[in-house]
Amino acid sequence: MKYQVTDSTPLIDAVGKLAPKSSKTTMKQWFSEGRILVDGSIARQLDMILQPGQTVALGPRTRYLDGGMRIFYEDRDLVVIEKPAGLLSVSTDFEKQDTAHAILKGAYSKRTVHVVHRLDQETSGVMVFALSEKGKEGLKKLFASHDLIREYQAIVEGHLDTMEGTWTSYLYEQPNYKVYVTNDTEKGQIAITHYLVEDVSRRHSRLKLTLETGRKNQIRVQCQEAGHPVVGDRKYGAKSDPIKRLALHAHRLEFIHPVSKKKLAFLSPSPESFERLVRGSLD
Repeated sequence: MKYQVTDSTPLIDAVGKLAPKSSKTTMKQWFSEGRILVDGSIARQLDMILQPGQTVALGPRTRYLDGGMRIFYEDRDLVVIEKPAGLLSVSTDFEKQDTAHAILKGAYSKRTVHVVHRLDQETSGVMVFALSEKGKEGLKKLFASHDLIREYQAIVEGHLDTMEGTWTSYLYEQPNYKVYVTNDTEKGQIAITHYLVEDVSRRHSRLKLTLETGRKNQIRVQCQEAGHPVVGDRKYGAKSDPIKRLALHAHRLEFIHPVSKKKLAFLSPSPESFERLVRGSLD
């Protein structure tokens, strides 16, 4: 079911025309669950103004697993989730059970769940796991060749001198598990991140960060190196923690399905705490 906008109109009014028997409370719930789609992508603002020709649709009912982990998409070869902040991606020497991987293994007990990438424990947002050998090999090739779009949102301390640019550096991990920038190109691995300043408040900036490479702690280290640590990132130089979490979110993931060859695109809305912080209400 879709509705095509004919006149400039607020999104919530367009949703009302799509589902005229639904209350505004129900519509707001759909929005918070990421079910309202504008031109095929999850709507980020309920008060956004739509233009003639844009389409509004209602996505399928959200499915959640243990730990508040949301399922975006699943088929025979892969599953795409929204990982909450604080949940480990995979097991460590210290934690085996309370991880995204373990939760998925419980949900898909008759199938093998393959890890193809990771998010830091305190980073929220979109992740993909493979559910077949073909899916695993195909996704690993995509990540190895960086033939996919990985976009993050971060709230950082201070204001950048330029509104957009690219950070290129060489990173290496010490035995203490901390990642550093090095001038030794043989010792380190190249890391490339494109950034764009989207919003600023009195003390903070919201960045859109697009990965060209995928090194461990890449965004966190490069933000620190630029003099603007991610809010809440005590490990990499942050002086503040107003929202009691790392202000880093895996916002967007797009790729060509390695088996079906269908284009897949997933958008995890910015956490509300990020919105309050960049509006200045938590400065």
